[in-house]
Amino acid sequence: MRGNLTLFADKKSYRFKFQKKENPLGVGDGAAKSWNLVANYYDASLLRNMTAYHLGDMMDNMPYSANTRSVEVYVNGEYQGVYLLCEAVNVAKSRIAITEEPSLIEDNGYLIELSRYAKENVFTVDCCTYEVKSDVSTDQTVAEQQIGYISDYTEKALHALKSGNKSDIEQYIDVSSLVDNCIAYGICKDVDAGWDSYYLSKDAGGKLTFHPMWDYDLALGNNTEAKGIESAVGMGIFDVTDCSASSNSWLCYALNCDWLRQMIVERWNEKLSEIQTLPDFVTSEAAVHQDSYDRNFTKWDLLGKPIYNEPEEEAALATHQAHAQYLADWLTQRITWLDNYYHSDDFTNGVFLDENNKAIDTKNAVYVSILNYWGMTGEVDANSPGFTAQAGSGFGQALSSGLMMQEGHKYKISYDYSGASTAKLSYRLQANHDNYRGYESDSVSVAAEQQHYEKIFTAGTTDFNCSLAFNFSGSGEVKIEHLSFVPVEDEYLVGDVNADGTFDIEDVVLLQKWLLAVPNTDLKNWKAADLCKDDKLDVFDLCLMKRELLKKMGGV
Repeated sequence: MRGNLTLFADKKSYRFKFQKKENPLGVGDGAAKSWNLVANYYDASLLRNMTAYHLGDMMDNMPYSANTRSVEVYVNGEYQGVYLLCEAVNVAKSRIAITEEPSLIEDNGYLIELSRYAKENVFTVDCCTYEVKSDVSTDQTVAEQQIGYISDYTEKALHALKSGNKSDIEQYIDVSSLVDNCIAYGICKDVDAGWDSYYLSKDAGGKLTFHPMWDYDLALGNNTEAKGIESAVGMGIFDVTDCSASSNSWLCYALNCDWLRQMIVERWNEKLSEIQTLPDFVTSEAAVHQDSYDRNFTKWDLLGKPIYNEPEEEAALATHQAHAQYLADWLTQRITWLDNYYHSDDFTNGVFLDENNKAIDTKNAVYVSILNYWGMTGEVDANSPGFTAQAGSGFGQALSSGLMMQEGHKYKISYDYSGASTAKLSYRLQANHDNYRGYESDSVSVAAEQQHYEKIFTAGTTDFNCSLAFNFSGSGEVKIEHLSFVPVEDEYLVGDVNADGTFDIEDVVLLQKWLLAVPNTDLKNWKAADLCKDDKLDVFDLCLMKRELLKKMGGV
């Protein structure tokens, strides 16, 4: 059996291997031993994965996308339903065509997966864990060197992307594949963008390349776990910020880079006519094989009822045809919205919009986290964000989960609160896993008049999956608004980019060299050069820095 969450479904997904390389039903470009039968249990259209991989084929700057075919499966004569027969993601000439030299280090190829489920051959870069999925050496010493090499390369590539420096980025990253990847994820709006199944490869002598697309049954409008993720409007919340445990730093940093956004627009214009065929692809596949899809739901009685976390409107659909049309309509709306947005001043200027066409607060992890309430009576306000709760003698808890915290970094918790004086309110910043270990906690006295709470602390540990839990007791209503969990940057001397404690001509020269992409130029404190206060560095910052230095020296 294969999968993570899908292992708990009644209809199981499978991975199988032939004794020798085979190509069942002529799928893809070549024979191989490993294949998948994907159940698509949580996707009543049964078509989201197939559609995403078809999109991957269109975006041909990503070298590989899994080839698929819907099939009806029988085991020992017993009907099992419709499955997606597809190529397994592995290294092969007809799949991820990279060098396989497990005894070498720099001259070996690497297939890696960003995954919070990573277990073997694992390394961590910033807030994310990765797993080497291609073969490493059976010699433990060599294997450690291989993992160390690809870990170091991945870290350099990510930090180059974060800097926005074009020459540094192009040194480590296949930019054309990243652009296609950004467009594909922009269309799919995947809730798991930074959690699991995000693949990259690096061939010997090559650059980090973004492919293949994988696992989209909970994408394309089929999930309500995070704010606005099901809507055809707005950016994918995890694609534009790196402050939540489900966020994807690669997409975030790429979209925050001016010249990369321009490349995305140019590539979108080039591929739009193909992308616009996706809705017809869905309805055509559903119509041609309608009898097969109908038989699946005779076996699995899932229509017209909730399956997992899909929107209520979708869950109520009583036929497979209606589910396929829902997906096609969502794609039509999504493509139209993206086309308008990519050509807007907002996208040009790096303003990211949510499902209400409002600017996303990308600094506030609570805004992009999963908000829950359980216990007594309560209600979530995802837009504020905040909670309204009715305290009582039983247990009631409001929870913002999926927050990231790094040891030694400063963070600020803040919120406005009001309610009945008979109610008691406390919070606990804790691990969202294992024994729910606590990191920070506090309590406040509630009053009818709104009050503000704020606390800055330095993290004593690193945890990439925390939650901020509020507990209510006593009696009466408690209301929390403008709940925020944000990183706090240390104070610094404006202009002091080399961090030597002085702002002088050396800082101006260093910034100028960095903007000109002079090799081996490092800004120890790039924020000190952001005089325009727009979270990016350009010639305007350099001009302001020169003016500030002249003032300091007594000039005009």
